[in-house]
Amino acid sequence: MSTIVLPNEKELLIRVANGCEESYKHLFTWYWNKIYAVAFQFTKSREMSQDLTQDIFARIWARRDRLADVKQFDSYLFIVARNLILDRLREKSSDPAYHIQLADYFSDASPLPSRRVELKEMEAIIHAGVHRLPGQQRLAFYLSRYQGLRQEEIALQMGITKQSVKSHLVRALSSLRKYLLARTMSLLCLVVWIVS
Repeated sequence: MSTIVLPNEKELLIRVANGCEESYKHLFTWYWNKIYAVAFQFTKSREMSQDLTQDIFARIWARRDRLADVKQFDSYLFIVARNLILDRLREKSSDPAYHIQLADYFSDASPLPSRRVELKEMEAIIHAGVHRLPGQQRLAFYLSRYQGLRQEEIALQMGITKQSVKSHLVRALSSLRKYLLARTMSLLCLVVWIVS
């Protein structure tokens, strides 16, 4: 994650593994902003990013006995962060309040240039994911999400049963989730590289 290695990092890790709180504070201080930035890139929530960052460092402390064997702490920390962030986002994905928060973040009447860029990037990723769907799935998804048609209307327009429409939509959403998750991991790697 960081191209600049923390001075005496290996010694620091050994001391942390042995329970040295002062050495842990050095790691915490050195990496806090980078982990927070990564969390914020994905959550768009200051509060959630702070909570995640604290949880990530709490996990590092809880598993400190493993640190003596860690060769590259920045990579190890990134993996812990990635896993926890993705787990939390999976949990939040079913929370309507979080959907509203994201919508508010991206629908700001006068968005900052960085938000406009983020929104365009996200739209491009979603568009590419939809474009990769097989023909029938893509058409059913397009008619449902972009045209706002109900399943009955889609069935009539496509000349298939309502059950087939439902099946196409379920498979399309499953494929899109997998595609977006893979893209999220790529973006997470990119963000980590940029903020380091």
